[in-house]
Amino acid sequence: MTYQFDIVSNIKSLQDELKASERKVAEIILNDLEWAGNASIHEMAAKAGVSEASVTRFSRSVGCKNVPDLKKALVSSFAIGQRFIEGHMDPITEESGAMGQVVKGIMQALRTASDQTSQMKVDAAAGLIDKATRTVVFGAGGGATVIADDAVNRMFRFGVNITSFDDFIMQRMVAATLDETCTVLVISTTGQIPEINENAEIAKQYGARVVAITRGDSPLAKIADVHLHVHIQEDEGIYKATASRYALLAVVDAVALELAVLRKDSSKETLRRIKYNLDAVRGVDRRFPVGD
Repeated sequence: MTYQFDIVSNIKSLQDELKASERKVAEIILNDLEWAGNASIHEMAAKAGVSEASVTRFSRSVGCKNVPDLKKALVSSFAIGQRFIEGHMDPITEESGAMGQVVKGIMQALRTASDQTSQMKVDAAAGLIDKATRTVVFGAGGGATVIADDAVNRMFRFGVNITSFDDFIMQRMVAATLDETCTVLVISTTGQIPEINENAEIAKQYGARVVAITRGDSPLAKIADVHLHVHIQEDEGIYKATASRYALLAVVDAVALELAVLRKDSSKETLRRIKYNLDAVRGVDRRFPVGD
């Protein structure tokens, strides 16, 4: 994986250690990253009120080889993090409040997932898991890790031999133990993480079938035997949690529901046992959920 040099963070952390002339350069750059990324060395020096040599020294002080290298890093940083630098706010209005805004995003994500995800693919994914002697779930990052764990929570109650892994090295080792009787469920918002994609390919090399819940234009989607398409366009707000994880959860729930139907006879008995033993500790109410 290519390391992305964070020039903005570097400038901010070193600002107090720079010479007076270099601090002036830092100030004009941090005030307008987009302009600085496109400005000439002469324009930077003039705006900061320093010599061109000071701009060159500043470039080296903050970890760049020269001014062109500095400008390249600035352009990259602005393109990737513009909305975080400019501070895009979540549109919380007095009418909706935070709760209303969050629910609105969730509902939009769920409608999009419903439109995108093919029932035929849901059936196919449930069929592979149903036939597998072992199912493993790979997730990584803040969202997919939780959803991978939830997939286990959804499906173990139907008698599925299922476990989840969020560490790349563990995933790699587990992938090497699989065979044609196994299924791997891979959950990834972007489908772009090289490590998780490579682990899916390792599992496939040894005969396991791969089910992926991810974007359709991603490398992971191309690896999968069954691909469930989910692609949620997030809004520009930087503070609200991403709604895409609700879409991923909905697809997991749909696969789990189809799986339960495929195993309806054995599932009913397993669910009865779970409910019976839960009620022994929390009280009897037929509407209490089965383990949620």
